[in-house]
Amino acid sequence: MMLHMEYSLPKNMTVLEALHKMYPDSSKRTLKNWLGLGRFTIDGSPLDRGNISLVKGQILRSMQTFKPPKIPGIKILYEDRFMILIDKPIGLLSVPLDEPDGKNDALTLLRKTFGTDQIFAVHRIDRETSGILLFARGKESEKAFDQLFEKHDIQREYFAIVEGRLKENKGTWQCPLLELPSFRVIHSPDGKMAITHFEVIRRSNKYTYLKLHLETGKKHQIRVHAQMASHPILGDARYGSSENPIKRLCLHACKLGFKHPFTNKYMEFCSVLPNSFLALGGRGGSKGL
Repeated sequence: MMLHMEYSLPKNMTVLEALHKMYPDSSKRTLKNWLGLGRFTIDGSPLDRGNISLVKGQILRSMQTFKPPKIPGIKILYEDRFMILIDKPIGLLSVPLDEPDGKNDALTLLRKTFGTDQIFAVHRIDRETSGILLFARGKESEKAFDQLFEKHDIQREYFAIVEGRLKENKGTWQCPLLELPSFRVIHSPDGKMAITHFEVIRRSNKYTYLKLHLETGKKHQIRVHAQMASHPILGDARYGSSENPIKRLCLHACKLGFKHPFTNKYMEFCSVLPNSFLALGGRGGSKGL
């Protein structure tokens, strides 16, 4: 994992005091954990304790590579002081109380692991969907990433297997969607516009394999659009699917791309398709698509 940061000490202080200047949203526990992972150097020498006295003008640097923390069942794809990206498995909620019977969720697990409540969800993917999920670190980052999503300046790509053979090779699904008190989402003139662009990757005798780009990010957007096109997502009984060959919803968040709001560097993250998708014929393109 790569991280590029350095801090020139403006005055004498301890290691922990300097780290708190670099990472104001992180707790002492988190900073001590990072020290234990061998993440920092001072003038090129490794650091392992927080009570070491440093002097004005010394350069505190994060190591270019470090071992990310382990969270059972979750893979961290990338993290820096502004964000954390994970590869969410199916069955895990994005945030607490996402649904009335919510159990464990990704946000709570991250906050516990990093020892801070300054981690925030800036978007969600359904519990039944796997793939890339982004979290902001600190209120300033949360605001910046919220703005990216509001302006649709984030490229969000999904892979889906739908029932039947979709005739069009590419196109756009759009309509207003409304969430009901039952948490089901329907097409309604009282709803908000949802726009999904699709492209056929391949077709089999029974299924169509799609690459989808979200222009908007409404709840259950892809699932409802696929149902309205008379090609429900495989395994999605809630929205019309009659088959479930791999015992899961065949929808995966496979790519996220954006210009970093604090470094202005374009970044792109990919998640390979689950093996069960590959066994069902999912393939094509980069990173397993």
